[in-house]
Amino acid sequence: MQTVFVTGANRGLGLEFVRQYRRAGWHVIAACRRPKEAFQARDWGAELLELDVQDDRAIRALPQTLRDYKIDLLINNAGYHSGYAPLGSLDYSTWQTAFHINVIAPLQVAEALLPLIPNGAKIVNIGSRRGSNGCNLDGGVYLYRATKAALHSITRSMAMDLATRDIFVVALHPGWVKTDMGTSGAEIDVEESVSGMRNVIANLASHNTGRLFNYDGSELPW
Repeated sequence: MQTVFVTGANRGLGLEFVRQYRRAGWHVIAACRRPKEAFQARDWGAELLELDVQDDRAIRALPQTLRDYKIDLLINNAGYHSGYAPLGSLDYSTWQTAFHINVIAPLQVAEALLPLIPNGAKIVNIGSRRGSNGCNLDGGVYLYRATKAALHSITRSMAMDLATRDIFVVALHPGWVKTDMGTSGAEIDVEESVSGMRNVIANLASHNTGRLFNYDGSELPW
């Protein structure tokens, strides 16, 4: 049985990843800050793991905590969005938190789990079209764009560094999804988004590692 490790697994995209991978017969390790709130993931048969991605000590302990597992797929899904303040009224008090959760944590989690990630495994970072310089035609959203652009850069470097082990690394844009972050006015639901991303993940190989993909499989510019 293959194992997937998902961060931010108690709601939204993370929870839907849990549901779909459990339905597909995977062993799912659902990591989140408050496992008691992840009752749906538990009911679906996922293994719950308490993990605050801002807790360096907890991340460093992951190889020991999960020593009995091999992680075939890591999905760095936990994310932070502080809103849409325009230029001239930016609140910089949230920037450190956003960069820690959206940039530092995915790299730390991946690095900590490397001893448990076998050759041929896959690492997915949930990026965003907002972090694509090539897609930025309307400006704004400074903090979120900056953190996702940084995450994309990390994704590319990891893909290059892990190529000799045939570990494939990509960033995925989930689309504008009806979640707490995406709001109810978004274009697609979590089931469509995650189903699409799972198809992209299933087709990852050496020819498409280190890229940014939309949930529908189309490639996006960095």
